[in-house]
Amino acid sequence: MKKFLSSVLLISTTLYANENLTARAVIVSLDKTVLSSEIAGEIIELSKQEGDAFKKGESLIKIDCSIYKAQKRKIEVEKNIAKLELEKNKKLDTYGSVGTFEIQISQENFNKQKAESDIASINVSRCEIKAPFDGRIASKKVSKYQSIKPQDELLEIVGLDNLEAKVVVPSSWLVWLKRGTQFDLNIDETKTSVKAQIVQIDSIVDPTSQSITVRAKLLKPFENIIPGMSATANFYQENN
Repeated sequence: MKKFLSSVLLISTTLYANENLTARAVIVSLDKTVLSSEIAGEIIELSKQEGDAFKKGESLIKIDCSIYKAQKRKIEVEKNIAKLELEKNKKLDTYGSVGTFEIQISQENFNKQKAESDIASINVSRCEIKAPFDGRIASKKVSKYQSIKPQDELLEIVGLDNLEAKVVVPSSWLVWLKRGTQFDLNIDETKTSVKAQIVQIDSIVDPTSQSITVRAKLLKPFENIIPGMSATANFYQENN
């Protein structure tokens, strides 16, 4: 994308008779991330391929959870034992048969086992990786049955709903261009048009090309537009 934006810096804009000002743009997604593993294990389910779509909350990867579930069961037993010990000491305290120190120790032991149980529950939940937003698989970095370790990259995903256009325009346009300005985007690949609205103007002008980059959100409804597509931005300067 950087290479693309660098090349469009040299593209001149054209002023038509109807005062239509044009510039080149590239479509980007605000929802783009790489999902990584938080636990070690073997991948037992990986149904999505590159280009496949998914919904928010949908399961993307499952890791063998046998050992983490066993650890959770063991810790639950230890927590229950600690709870029984605490309840016993509290009952004995009513008869004056146990000291305050013993009760405090049993209480802290129960608190410790409860914290261990919470950690075990978190590890079990990490065995299934779910989609944080609607989108598609950009690249797959692992395979089914592959053994992974914490921090290993698994999938690169990109959202298709929260899209923006990066447009390189002449810095001379700053006398009339502002946040909130709407314009048309003609998408090269789909031969369709969509409305966009400027949300941010960069704070630095490129001194060589005397140009500046603006960010514009794509206004819905739109479809079949994906990150990386190129477009022509058509601005209409208001007459004073």
